[in-house]
Amino acid sequence: MNSHKVSYQTRRHPLLTLGLILLLLLAGCAAPAAPDSAPSPAPTPLTVDHALGETEIPTTPQRIVALEWTYVEDLLALGIQPVGVADIAGYEEWVQIPVELAPDVTDVGTRQAPNLETIAGLNPDLIVAPAFRIADIYEQLSEIAPTLAFDAYPTDPEQTQYEEMRQTFLTLADVVNRRAAGEAVLAEMEDTFTAARQAIEAAGLLGEPFVLAQAFGQDTVQVRLFTENALAVQMVEQIGLENAWEDATFQQYGFSTVSVEALPDLGDVHFFYVVQEENNVFAREAVRPVWESLPFVQNGHAYPLGGDTWLFGGPLSAQVLVHAILDALGLALPAETAFPVTIEHKFGTTTIPQAPQRVLSLGYNDQDPILALGVVPVAVRYWFGDPGDQIWPWAEEALGDARPAILNMPFGELNFEAIAALQPDLIIAVSAGIDEEEYALLSQIAPTVAQSDAYVNFGTPWQEQTRLIGRALGKEALANRLVAEMEARFAQAREAHPEFVGATAAIASPAGEGQFFFSGPQHERQRVLTSLGFVLPEELAQIAGDSFYGTISGERLDLLDTDVLIWTVSSPEQRAAIESNPLYQQLAVAREGRHIFLDTSGSGELVGPALVFSSVLSLPLVFDELVPMLAERLQR
Repeated sequence: MNSHKVSYQTRRHPLLTLGLILLLLLAGCAAPAAPDSAPSPAPTPLTVDHALGETEIPTTPQRIVALEWTYVEDLLALGIQPVGVADIAGYEEWVQIPVELAPDVTDVGTRQAPNLETIAGLNPDLIVAPAFRIADIYEQLSEIAPTLAFDAYPTDPEQTQYEEMRQTFLTLADVVNRRAAGEAVLAEMEDTFTAARQAIEAAGLLGEPFVLAQAFGQDTVQVRLFTENALAVQMVEQIGLENAWEDATFQQYGFSTVSVEALPDLGDVHFFYVVQEENNVFAREAVRPVWESLPFVQNGHAYPLGGDTWLFGGPLSAQVLVHAILDALGLALPAETAFPVTIEHKFGTTTIPQAPQRVLSLGYNDQDPILALGVVPVAVRYWFGDPGDQIWPWAEEALGDARPAILNMPFGELNFEAIAALQPDLIIAVSAGIDEEEYALLSQIAPTVAQSDAYVNFGTPWQEQTRLIGRALGKEALANRLVAEMEARFAQAREAHPEFVGATAAIASPAGEGQFFFSGPQHERQRVLTSLGFVLPEELAQIAGDSFYGTISGERLDLLDTDVLIWTVSSPEQRAAIESNPLYQQLAVAREGRHIFLDTSGSGELVGPALVFSSVLSLPLVFDELVPMLAERLQR
């Protein structure tokens, strides 16, 4: 039997970016029938590398015992109620997330000394725990059920606690076969970070120094100052504040313990602290004079977060912490997308009554922004390349283990019965080029979002496509962040390559019978070049007119004699025909080798298909591979 293997220590999940369109001429390719739309089941057995060894999990776990509060939270965030939890009373006091433990969950003892007999009596099929707590009893736990032991802190010095949290969470999502749900939870967390950062920036606090602390003690007051390797500190840094407390010595639990007398050394920072109301150590008569003399107290920069703020949790606790920080600062998140959502487009308006659960990607590259926004579509449309797999390598990590159905429907030949059979509750058709009649039929199946009438068919900018889909999915803040990140990369590329600015460039491909297509100003591929600083010759722009592409005859190849020219070809024979064309050989761009041939068949290098997609997920590949090519050609 084959075994699927996951290593939580090495898995990476960068959050990626967005997408758009192809030429009508590629839309008419024949394709085989679509496969079953059901997600693929979790591989069985599943083998997981973890901090204390390697564990084989024979089937998807149904009865899970969690011996650390963080993993309880992770399971609840994935929609799973554990059968056993260590120290339930402590969990319910400290971990204030919006998902509650079921009343029938069994308490299995303390986190430091769980009751093995109680655990065994629950007949679990998975136990999850922190390695540092169970190292001595790992073998005994493993005799009861497959046991995963996670490191509390990264073993890789290049990895942050925040990254470790994400990896552990996604590993659990894989183990319980809920990768898509895990991706959605992390995307929602990122949405909260993005919105909070906007609020911080709007208040003029971006980059302000902060310290996160916890105060306690009976006879002697102790103050924990959380260091840069603490998860909670890294969470707050995500929203735009800068950690001001650094300790040169490694702190295993992410904090240093100091006296109140040491606090003046912090200066005037934003001091967020957790302290029990019934034991507010800073209000004690012996401590109050020192406390009230501190610069951050005198300037109104000391913020109590409440006595039950949990600083060691997962993605849901992260959102609770961020809300507590904003509340303390007197700020609120910008208005978040709430359902119902109404979207305006070229055929009118579409109202989406609630957060969609079954999103169908009907556009030729709409799946990329959908995936970038943390949603896995139930189906995607065949465009080009492998007919059985329309999730390209740059999008695979965002997809996880799910396998959407493939809609093999040439342009103008939608199979409405097959679409209805997938039972979508939202149809995204931004890059589909649908007409009004098709829109009306699709809308009878599910709310359908088409492109804006501000652009020609297949001419929606990737930024607008991303934001439009973001609004439809209730992910507007995340969509804005993805767009901002990608636009920053364009700006960096222009700054690094000033020779791009003002240089002429075009993108062309063979059209058959001695004709050639080229991308017009409203085509996303040409917009990529424009965003890098290049310009399309005016005569070509006039020929394209209101279309997203234009056509020229072989006799007018001279119009393509630009500073740099990109050819998209689907075979070696197409390239050879261009290079051997006598008229083309006379052009300076050909003689001096300032042309670039990109294979878009999908069987070769990926930079060609990535440019064709020009999406938030594929554009990083364009920056990494095409930009250096453009720079090199301009030097010839």
